[in-house]
Amino acid sequence: MKITFLGDSLTCAGRWDDFFPNHDVYNHGVPGEKSNEILLRLPVVLDEKPDVLFVMMGINDLGDGIETTLIIENYSKLIEQVRKAANIKMVVQSVLPVNFHLFSTDAFDAEKIRDINKLLKSLCEEKNITFVDLYPSFSTYSNELMKEYTYEGLHLNDAGYRVWKNCLQSEDLI
Repeated sequence: MKITFLGDSLTCAGRWDDFFPNHDVYNHGVPGEKSNEILLRLPVVLDEKPDVLFVMMGINDLGDGIETTLIIENYSKLIEQVRKAANIKMVVQSVLPVNFHLFSTDAFDAEKIRDINKLLKSLCEEKNITFVDLYPSFSTYSNELMKEYTYEGLHLNDAGYRVWKNCLQSEDLI
């Protein structure tokens, strides 16, 4: 099976080919990219004709103050483009929490992340797209990224990526 991961630095740093050695795995994560930039790269990804496309985007948008409605609009455009392509199963993954004690920002808070995830879940239900809510597996009771899964509050360490991998496997997606 040909599996593609599409997203930003969180996707880029994943050792997906090590995690799923029995599959052809392609990592199209680009650090710093926002949803509109990921959308622009989508045709190249679709040309590879993956069987399954895992997508995570939005945290960089929030960091740049981009409105949640625009992020959801970009997801909707991405879904429509994937639908027009060949027979590709698309899996939208929730935005992960941030540990604001380790990663300080005024651009967004945990509530904005939870809001975008609610909207993503609704969009995926409406469009009949698989949605994987990773957020609960990474979040503390105070809605922050667990310290044991990060090295600076935003990006994941090896333990965090193992949790992500296990979430995808437990949902029987890989």
